[in-house]
Amino acid sequence: MRLVLLFVLTATAAWSRPVLLISLDGVRPDFVTRADVRGLKVPNLRRFLTEGTYAESVTGVVPTVTYPSHTTLMTGVWPAQHGILSNGAFDPLQTNMGGWNWYANDIRAPTLWEAADRAGIATASVFWSVSVAAPGVRYLIPEFWRAHTSDDLKLLRALGRPENLIPNLEAKLGPLLGLGIDTLETDENHARFALEILQTKKPGFMTVHLTCFDGYAHDHGPFSKEALAAVEALDGMVGRLRDAALAIDPATVVVVVSDHGFSETRRRFNWKIPFVEAGLLTLKPPAIPGDKPGLADWQATLWTGGGLAAVMLKDPADRLVQAKVKSLLETLKADPKNGIARVLGAEEAKKLGGFPDAAFLLELEPDCQFGGALSGAVVVPAPSTGMHGYLPDRPEMRACFFAMGKGIAAGRNLGVVDMRQIAPTVAAMLGVNLPTAKEPKLKVEQK
Repeated sequence: MRLVLLFVLTATAAWSRPVLLISLDGVRPDFVTRADVRGLKVPNLRRFLTEGTYAESVTGVVPTVTYPSHTTLMTGVWPAQHGILSNGAFDPLQTNMGGWNWYANDIRAPTLWEAADRAGIATASVFWSVSVAAPGVRYLIPEFWRAHTSDDLKLLRALGRPENLIPNLEAKLGPLLGLGIDTLETDENHARFALEILQTKKPGFMTVHLTCFDGYAHDHGPFSKEALAAVEALDGMVGRLRDAALAIDPATVVVVVSDHGFSETRRRFNWKIPFVEAGLLTLKPPAIPGDKPGLADWQATLWTGGGLAAVMLKDPADRLVQAKVKSLLETLKADPKNGIARVLGAEEAKKLGGFPDAAFLLELEPDCQFGGALSGAVVVPAPSTGMHGYLPDRPEMRACFFAMGKGIAAGRNLGVVDMRQIAPTVAAMLGVNLPTAKEPKLKVEQK
């Protein structure tokens, strides 16, 4: 799911420059580098092309979805190493009520927040993925929701750090949440809260996650008028945050990134239907007459991540089930209407750094997305929608990286870079050490 901006402000002896990190969820690099072709007015983001250093595109992780990607942006390692393998937790019988990987204690690698905190840098974060109770964050508004009702705001108030941070900000700025999660109104609120924290707390390192483009791109398609209007609105938010950061400290470096790209989708593959027919999923009757059936048991299932899915076996040692699944996948792929692009085996999947326990990886064509129906047609129309999560070698899945500020080269195009290079690059800007991030940092410095 998003585009990211890094920001560090308060000076201490342990670091060199402030950094502000803003994530614009799902925004493709060509929306900035080729803004004129799309008819987009994004003057603030376009400034990064002439006044800063940028990547033509960023090759992401497996799968190219929000939570694994944002965690790689904070750690510099693949999902198989940091442990956040998809947006949602693995839940084969759907007992977790759609729970996502919100909790930072599930991250198995050091983060930039922790590195900055150890160096004595004050840190802040607004709505960053996988940030509930994140170690090292002094001023925290985590990304979390449950019911999409007013109770979500009660939860966020309880999860903020320090205690009463969110209520105190709301007393000045109004309610934190707008109508829904991935909406323009909510992003405008989050940007205002981030701006207030920036100006009053003056953190040395701040991360901000803005998500409305991702929401509109899923619902209407990435090139819809709703999605493109969101990009232009996000450009204004970036400009306000950047200007405030530089006014506080002219030495600030501002880094804007995204977590993944987007593809326009037109059909939906209801994978559970053939899995039930093959006996790999077992249904149970609905608890209430007329309600939908549930899942009673499973031999094999899909752990989806956008347009990609890990095929998980209940018993990985069961060779008969593995062979049955392989045969089913080959049969489904042979029919073009199902929209299956690639089926990868376990060893090939492991080399990609995501879903280390998958028996297979199943990737859909970029015009197709997974559906969850248990009955009806296997493939149904899904016009005017969008999806991501497909394998990162697809150009439409590429993400963004833009940086500008003190010591950053002007007008430098880095070409195509690896997402794992961004965290060590930010660590170098901050003057901190991120030992598990092994990829070389990007060449953003003036010579």
